[in-house]
Amino acid sequence: MRQVAAGVTGSAVLASALVACSSEDAREEVEAEKFGYVLPRPIVTMNAGTGIGVATDAEKVAARLYPGAFLAGPDGQLLPNPDLVTATPEPRDAKVVKYEINPQAKYSDGAPVVCDDFLLTQTASTRPDLFGADMPLFSQVSSIDCEAGAKTFTVNFNEGFGARFRELFTPGTVLPSHVVSDKAGVDGVVDVIRNYDENSLAALGQAWQETFTVDKNDPATVPTHGPYKVASRGDKGQLTLAPNPNYAGDKPLQPEVVLWPNTANIKEIVEKGSLAVADLNASEDPSAMGIQEPDFMVEEHESGRVDTLRLDSNGLFALPDMRKAFNACIDREMIVKKIEREMETQITPTGLRMLPTRHPLAQQLERTSRWNMRVDKEFAQQWLNGTTVRIGYLEDVPRYKVLVDGIRESCAQAGVTVEPVPLKADDYGVFGADYDVLLDTRPSFGRNSVTNANGLSSVGAVRKVELALQSEMMTISLTSEPRMTAVEAHVANVSDNAGDAGLSWNMDRWREMPEPVNKPVDTSSLPADNPDAV
Repeated sequence: MRQVAAGVTGSAVLASALVACSSEDAREEVEAEKFGYVLPRPIVTMNAGTGIGVATDAEKVAARLYPGAFLAGPDGQLLPNPDLVTATPEPRDAKVVKYEINPQAKYSDGAPVVCDDFLLTQTASTRPDLFGADMPLFSQVSSIDCEAGAKTFTVNFNEGFGARFRELFTPGTVLPSHVVSDKAGVDGVVDVIRNYDENSLAALGQAWQETFTVDKNDPATVPTHGPYKVASRGDKGQLTLAPNPNYAGDKPLQPEVVLWPNTANIKEIVEKGSLAVADLNASEDPSAMGIQEPDFMVEEHESGRVDTLRLDSNGLFALPDMRKAFNACIDREMIVKKIEREMETQITPTGLRMLPTRHPLAQQLERTSRWNMRVDKEFAQQWLNGTTVRIGYLEDVPRYKVLVDGIRESCAQAGVTVEPVPLKADDYGVFGADYDVLLDTRPSFGRNSVTNANGLSSVGAVRKVELALQSEMMTISLTSEPRMTAVEAHVANVSDNAGDAGLSWNMDRWREMPEPVNKPVDTSSLPADNPDAV
């Protein structure tokens, strides 16, 4: 980017100017290729609906390759995406929502976006054993009415549900069913799904995962329906995005964006003048990577997501009292101090599952949160003394190791042995077999499927749901997610959001400007502060 050009010698500047004058188009092409965006986790898949997609934050990769029916904006609000589809609830029946796909919505290979794609998403959610899916909110859906190749379809919810339809079909989950069916060797997905053909469903499940896994299938050959498509994958795992000529909406402002995985040499990218945006691990020292003001605007804050434990209710934690006992041995205050001391980052303990720590309603539910976080080593010892609990976590997130070590130290006082199980992105193991508990980071958006309430509900409704979720104890909320982002001074329109997409939610609106547009700002107003956030 421009901050490096300012530091080169006069002769180099002169040479660059001569080259620029002789070939303006070539200069613009080189600059476009250098517009780099570093992600905080490995780039493994473009499918954000799989378990490994959730673990590796694939929505940050897929946000503008496969945008969702609704987009989580910078204040956590849900924005409709008519470039893809329009959802309309039935006035007389809250359980029924009708969808109309944009007539111009096409994939980059020219194939139309059709209801088959949405039906495949919902089917994947119902068969995680075959599809490896992790989209729990679809358990509220009873069926989808879809005729193969149609541009309209209807989602039918179970009794008492339907209000959270905006949280379905999230970015990175509506994928090209025609490509998946071709990879699976079946003739269309609708007939396979309607006929409950187990062998064909298994083939679809494997193809639904592998088609979008970047080291198993060339991502440049997989069509997208968003403003960008993948043009190439580099030898260091980076993906170069280029405009999708068939996109139904506005063309992206930046002609190319290079997505770098967390393993990238950020300092080298900065020195080459190729870094535009970075989503960093909060414990990193940006100055050591060459990221400094005024060349970059660096911000730190707590996100709208929460580090959460998911317990295997079919195995070790089949009994609710066992799950409650494990929660009772976790001293979050001690863990927060450990993380802040060892990683020099600020986080907040929480016992809430419905709201992020900075949501306005969270203050009114502080007593509920504290009740959910109460430590009772005697109760924990009564149920779990002598028990070994294996906690799996993605090893690419440094904070997870410290967090699990804190749980190990805390629960040891109740006679519980916590065994850390670091997981690799390409070998994530099996929940319930290789580990009893999984640590990941998630918003309430698209989760807590037993309730029809969300962050837009009244404080009374949220409190009632929080108590019910605490009683079931299928998950254990721990701490807020710390965030550190860096944006080069000349890059406009970059803003964070409170969901899984993070900075990526409006990537197609980013633009490199001729003059600096960024400067340090007051961070007291954060993504999750909006009362309309979910």
